[in-house]
Amino acid sequence: MKFFLDSLSLVKWGVLSGILLGISISFTSPFLILKRNALFPHALTHVYFLAIILASIVLNKIPFYFSFPFIAIFTLLFTSLIWILRKRVKFYEDTSTSIVTHLALGIALILATKTYQYDARILSYLFGSLIGITYKEFFESFITFFFTLVIFYKFYPLWIAQITDKELPGLDFKLANLLFLILVTFQIIIGVKLMGILLVSVLFIFSTSFVLQFTKNFKFLILITILLNILGILGGTIISIFWDVPFSGAVVIFMSLYILLSFILSFLK
Repeated sequence: MKFFLDSLSLVKWGVLSGILLGISISFTSPFLILKRNALFPHALTHVYFLAIILASIVLNKIPFYFSFPFIAIFTLLFTSLIWILRKRVKFYEDTSTSIVTHLALGIALILATKTYQYDARILSYLFGSLIGITYKEFFESFITFFFTLVIFYKFYPLWIAQITDKELPGLDFKLANLLFLILVTFQIIIGVKLMGILLVSVLFIFSTSFVLQFTKNFKFLILITILLNILGILGGTIISIFWDVPFSGAVVIFMSLYILLSFILSFLK
């Protein structure tokens, strides 16, 4: 028990940051699932990885405090290619998302190889780090959590309306969609530090997909998703500490129980 408590004190900021992130994602993930765009967070992680590579290349040429705005703005602009391919080239949304995902990852791989950016800091973004989260990241998670609540309260009627009809007369979705994109982008930026590029999407998918099997009540959906995301973070923390395994992998293993439970319940029905 003493070992567990000592370990928990080392990762307290990571756990608290993860809880806030899990709550924040619970307000956006239902819209991604219901709009059949579950690949979108995965695409954002790959674009973000490209932005990190570019920032590391030009970091010695720009002030350090410009790195975060640079990464955020580049991620938003590059991700807009999904919208361009969907609107202009008439690709399906999942096809556009897949194209942008692979394009970003391919460019990132070439840049990392040619500029020798394979250092420990870059590689840590692939799988995240619970112990590497500090008070700074916790504060960023809190700010993201706060803006999630504000933006959700203001625009969730428009987001819900788009689930059933994307072109409702008299309604302008541009600002609502832009703020949704910004919100998910910041959730990804926070989540990558904790869960890694490869596994952060699990927080958007597993809990929401499970709850959607049993309820269509939107408020209840968000509430239960919040509880399951928090449970996933705490369960992953316990597994990670006791079995000495990476936190992100432990969260995936724990939350996969939701999918297993879905199989069992569907079989019983």
